[in-house]
Amino acid sequence: MRKQLPEPHHIAIIGCGYIGMEVASIWHQRGHLLAATTRNPSRLKEFSKLAQKSLIFKGDRADLASLIAQNETLLVTIAADNSENYKSAYLLTAQELRSIALEMGQPRRLIYTSSSSVYGDHHGLWVDETSELKANGEQAQILIETEKTYLSLKELGWSVCILRFSEIYGPGRELSKRVQKLQGHTLPGSGDHYTNMIHKKDCAYGIDYVFKHRLEGIFNLADDDHPTRKELYDAISHKFRLPKVNWDPNLTPLHSGNKRISNHKMKAEGFSLFHPHRVLD
Repeated sequence: MRKQLPEPHHIAIIGCGYIGMEVASIWHQRGHLLAATTRNPSRLKEFSKLAQKSLIFKGDRADLASLIAQNETLLVTIAADNSENYKSAYLLTAQELRSIALEMGQPRRLIYTSSSSVYGDHHGLWVDETSELKANGEQAQILIETEKTYLSLKELGWSVCILRFSEIYGPGRELSKRVQKLQGHTLPGSGDHYTNMIHKKDCAYGIDYVFKHRLEGIFNLADDDHPTRKELYDAISHKFRLPKVNWDPNLTPLHSGNKRISNHKMKAEGFSLFHPHRVLD
């Protein structure tokens, strides 16, 4: 039987946003001692209900070093506010963390939430954690290099787990609201690319699962359903009695990278999805 972590555990959630808050709620209920960071001062009051320590984090080296020193586990869920700070939010944070780890010599456990967008376009074929990363563009390369930087911490004795999230939906990101906003607009492409999604609840409990069971390596998080985007939007339109979304095949699709994300590796570790099938919320 896999040995689980003792409780309580000291955990830092770096970038405690949409998913981080959901995980913080789970870990707070289990008695873990949390430090949560944000770039938004207005969220500090919200953090105080779940975390023993909350702070504004702007990539300061001293703050990052303190989080590493005081916590056994780091959950990095930082998200870029815009394309301009993409590199600083992802890659530069990872590089700074590695630099501090080299100096401190205190191995920790790290869980990093990445994106399945790193796979790029596989022409509709299935991809798993061993598949080639074909993503193009500057932002995609930043994500790939960020993963490599965090994985290199294993050379320093760290335990590293990377979760590649599919497109996240759920409360606050309901699919029905997305389709409603598209009314009156024509989307580029024909909508024939497969969708890969994961519910917010499964993201949070997926993180908790790899933490609790000390999983290492790379894992995809995706649900079992992979309808094309047109099929998905048509189903939502039918359920909520909305006009169907219009498509223009002469224009380049917004969602590049046609593929189907396999979730078999995560399931083989014993993880069960709360929402294996797409929720038309």
